[in-house]
Amino acid sequence: MVNHRLLQLLELWAKDQFVEAEKQELIEMLQVASAERDIIPALEEIWEKMEDEGQFSDEQQQMMIRNILDRYPARSLPDENEVVPTMAPVHRVHFIRKWWAVAASIAFIAGIGVYGWFQNKKGNSPAEIVRSTENVQPGKTGTLLTLADGSKVLLDTIQNGNIALQGGVVASIRNGVLLYEGTGSKVLYNTISTPKGKQFQLKLSDGTNIWLNAESSIRYPIAFTGKERLIHVAGEVYLEVAHKASTPFRVDVNGSTWVEVLGTHFNVNAYENEGAVRTTLLQGSVKVGVNQANTQLFKVLSPGQQALMTKGNDPIRVYNDVNVAAVVAWKAGVFDFENVPLEEAMRQLARWYDIEVVYEQPVPRLQLGGTIKRSLPFTDVLYFLGNVGLRYKLEGNRKLVILPG
Repeated sequence: MVNHRLLQLLELWAKDQFVEAEKQELIEMLQVASAERDIIPALEEIWEKMEDEGQFSDEQQQMMIRNILDRYPARSLPDENEVVPTMAPVHRVHFIRKWWAVAASIAFIAGIGVYGWFQNKKGNSPAEIVRSTENVQPGKTGTLLTLADGSKVLLDTIQNGNIALQGGVVASIRNGVLLYEGTGSKVLYNTISTPKGKQFQLKLSDGTNIWLNAESSIRYPIAFTGKERLIHVAGEVYLEVAHKASTPFRVDVNGSTWVEVLGTHFNVNAYENEGAVRTTLLQGSVKVGVNQANTQLFKVLSPGQQALMTKGNDPIRVYNDVNVAAVVAWKAGVFDFENVPLEEAMRQLARWYDIEVVYEQPVPRLQLGGTIKRSLPFTDVLYFLGNVGLRYKLEGNRKLVILPG
């Protein structure tokens, strides 16, 4: 008998419609479920429902199955010339369902949402893909710390232990996180910078937790001694600010915009090549502002809102009901490409895999969907992109050329 809750969660997963709590519930169920007894029968039932709704042709079914199994050949599909043509129709349908279930199971374990494989379901044929044997690896945690005296520490090389004593404050690494403990009277600054393909987490002396995405930096005092807690950031950071009503927390972004809070959770995306600063609020309240013509313009955000700050006549635009889980997916080790334009997605991949992306005009009009784990090798990501209609070629180790659609 099919576990109905597992069936419900898998169906939500296949359609990319579940929320984070349901995702965690599904992962926990899969950890104890039997593939043959529980997972595959449930996926077969989902497939039958999709067939009844006419979502996939036989050709598209076989294409999606082979696309997955070609990349993850732990199980192989029997030769269709030997098996499929001799099957009675009912057996052939069962055959397709069975291998859909196996393929989907492999895709789930590999971290590629099945929704991504569905993007071609209304297309005529898979896109032509120019392949490369190069295998660019994803980024890992690690970063460079610049101390107050200008000396530099490569944090990749340290597992646990003290790094430096500065003005009465001890900087140390514990379980891969940089911590500051102690009090100091001097205003001494440290700087953390992450190159492409790296990310890092630290905890400031006031208890504020900060995550840096790839190609980002933060400059901060090792101890806060004034009437405000001021830090400077560039790139993308996620902050969980420790609440201190008497000492507001202020973030200077690229020297032109700012965010002020008392205690809250928010994300700042301020990459230079994105053309705008995006501040997204998850919890609490923040005031965002820009410095313009000797004046400060600002707006106050509520949870679920995002401020888009640019140069021009309308420097601060606020958007409601933003998908905050997608905004901070990077912190959980995931690319969320749902409704993300191609060029924006390529910029994310370039920062994480340390690649150069160029376009042969015209740029394809392609909008992606689904999620991909950031731990996957770049060749697997390219295969996913090829299956949503992208044509490309990979030149050498690090240059990805996007071909016209």
